[in-house]
Amino acid sequence: MPNDLLAFAARGPHPVGVVTLEVADPDEPARRLPTDVWYPARSGDDAQARAPHPFAQIHRALEGAPAAAGPFPLIAFSHGNSGVRRQSTFLTTHLASHGFVVVAPDHAGNTFPETLGLDEEARKAMHRVMRAKRPVDLRAAIDAALGAAGDAAPRIDAARIGALGHSFGGWTALKMPRADARVRAVCGLAPAAEPFVGRRAFEADELPLRVPSLIVAGADDCLVDIDTSVRPLYARLAEPRRLVVLEDADHFHFTDGIALLHGMHVRNRRPLQTRDAKPYEESLPEVRTHRALQALVTAFFAAALAGAADPHRALDDHALRALDPALAPLRDAQALSA
Repeated sequence: MPNDLLAFAARGPHPVGVVTLEVADPDEPARRLPTDVWYPARSGDDAQARAPHPFAQIHRALEGAPAAAGPFPLIAFSHGNSGVRRQSTFLTTHLASHGFVVVAPDHAGNTFPETLGLDEEARKAMHRVMRAKRPVDLRAAIDAALGAAGDAAPRIDAARIGALGHSFGGWTALKMPRADARVRAVCGLAPAAEPFVGRRAFEADELPLRVPSLIVAGADDCLVDIDTSVRPLYARLAEPRRLVVLEDADHFHFTDGIALLHGMHVRNRRPLQTRDAKPYEESLPEVRTHRALQALVTAFFAAALAGAADPHRALDDHALRALDPALAPLRDAQALSA
């Protein structure tokens, strides 16, 4: 794989397949976890492919395409609170095009359809349950991907597994290296911590130790605030770590359909929101946002899961600014870790 950050901004050489697995909660078998696997396909043209998408966005993947030979590294993706497993296909398909397998479960009980209309007490009770369930779900999804069989089941290198997540899923991903020793690298996109998750979002022995980590945060995020959430979380991470701030980006800049979800966010102010969200028209456009995130996340996992001595080498200050001027690496990172 290339070391140049800009090389990862372009779609990779592999066509992308997707298949859905039915996974059971190992502690509660009646609780089912629909789980998607994106993977490098053996052949085919996915340029015009449009796999189903929960909110009618472009999902560039060929359903059930035969898998390429492999073995490939695996990344487990965790969706956000009230999200869905296909919320960030701009990123999961991009990773697969560059030679990764990506597995993503629906965290049953914490998806968008299941949380609609919950009152505040029911929402709090659901969050308490999900604090225990989410890492178990992601571990079960990893097991399912490793054990899958058939023509559309890619061969996976079990020594190269990473975890990735957005918001509550970022919190989940950061839990994984301690919850599952197979996880060797972790990336949190606007990862939730205090105050969203509640008091002691992470115990002292739960955060990654000597596992490469990348945090990407939105400077205008009204739900995962830089000062109250990102700053204390990043300060607690062990080296090697890296923080990148995406200027003019809010909480839903890490998903498909940014304008759609951001509009819902503007119209529905959350109880823990620290300030009003600004109009999408004043934010970083979707095309630029997705391109920056695709390059950042892919470059990080390519290096970290290959065992690079410096897993963040491609993410130096000059490379970040060359990728997009909205990426604020050093100045903000230093301030946040102070």
